Amino acid sequence: MSSKFPSRILPGHQIPRCNDGSHSACRPNGRGRPTMRVMVLSHGHPDLGAGGAERAAYSLFQKLKADPTVEKAVFVARAEHQAIGHSAFFGSFRGRPDEILVAPPPVDGFTFQSQNYDLLKQLIMELIRHVRPDVVHVHHFIYWGLDIFELFQQAGVRVVFTFHEYAAICAHFGQMIKTNGRLCYAASPAECSQCFPRMSAGKFFVRESIAKMFFDNVDAFVAPSSFLKDRFVAWGLPAERIAVIENIMDQGVLHRSHAPTGRKLVSVETSRPLTLAFFGQINPYKGVDVLLEACASLPKKIRKRLAVRIHGENKHFQDTEFAQKIDRLLEETRDVVRLMGGYRNQDVVGLMQESDWVVIPSIWWENSPIVIQEARIAGRPMIYADIGGIAEKVDPELDLPFSAGSPGALADVIRLLVEGAFQADMGALSAHAKSRLAFDTENFDHHVALYARDASTIERLGQLAS
Repeated sequence: MSSKFPSRILPGHQIPRCNDGSHSACRPNGRGRPTMRVMVLSHGHPDLGAGGAERAAYSLFQKLKADPTVEKAVFVARAEHQAIGHSAFFGSFRGRPDEILVAPPPVDGFTFQSQNYDLLKQLIMELIRHVRPDVVHVHHFIYWGLDIFELFQQAGVRVVFTFHEYAAICAHFGQMIKTNGRLCYAASPAECSQCFPRMSAGKFFVRESIAKMFFDNVDAFVAPSSFLKDRFVAWGLPAERIAVIENIMDQGVLHRSHAPTGRKLVSVETSRPLTLAFFGQINPYKGVDVLLEACASLPKKIRKRLAVRIHGENKHFQDTEFAQKIDRLLEETRDVVRLMGGYRNQDVVGLMQESDWVVIPSIWWENSPIVIQEARIAGRPMIYADIGGIAEKVDPELDLPFSAGSPGALADVIRLLVEGAFQADMGALSAHAKSRLAFDTENFDHHVALYARDASTIERLGQLAS
């Protein structure tokens, strides 16, 4: 299968190599240690739109900046022209020379190819001349276009790409949820055409072929969960080219793992209500409606001993049936649920420590939701939907599962907790929080190894989770 994915380089163009034949990313500095110049490329800046992928990319950039073996690290984020503040395609964010905003040309929403290849090439070449990267680590091609992989590879830059969802596989927002709301277990042109009857299976075949063609230019793929890797292997990518490495955490949030873990968890001896909290975007895939429906179904005697806080915003679904449904459910559960609004990333640990349990009710094939790592740092147990990569990240001795998409199953778990049938182990939670710092260092080392090593390293990292 590997032969389907050769390196694609312009005739006569050679990738810079060290004397030993390895990639230029491993070149030694004057002290004999390898150094590298790394560009982290994201589809947005977390301070302009705090999605999980943007935060993961920026956290990696923060860590690279602080590493003495990294000669230069630059964060490049796609932005609208108005965010840049002038008519040029480039701008520094808050005057920081190592954080660059770029306004690339539009991308075809179906094939993810750039609609102005010549302009995109001009922008990428200008970035390469300015940064002179050995490695570019791409955290999303949405808004950039798949063409960027080819452009960087042709310029001799080693390309690493982290998957955050299934955009290359699934045309339905990259969620692998069918248009009828059912979960999708495997994709094929025929099945994708059933979701979009106006588009032939042939068009989906072409879409898949285009994505795989551009993926030929990626030197190494990263999947933050084995579940995500398995989906892309089933789709046709070689398993030996995908390393399983967890995302890097925000360093400010991470170091709060040494802080006190807030108030004690509620117990049968305490008189205050059990407090549950949701953190994330309020959209149709994160399962907020499942949580609200579960609360609405609880008997009054349980609701009197329960408080639920929703931390998040609905920025993209305000005028939809989903928004109307959420408003109706909030009204039905106003005796239990409080909508807290958005929050700053640096405040998330403190907010979580004000709750007893963190609820993750997602209904799509989650990859590696950052809220799990944040809850670990905060020393809080989780109630989680048994779907996607979530099960890899939780502790079955501490956290409680329920059937994804089932308000009744979630309500049963909440009822057991309110009645005191399960108590979380605070000692074990505290140990998890303290160990997260070492885990993050290990994940960072795996990233750096991937930048400079050969295919055997990718294969070894791909087997870490097994």
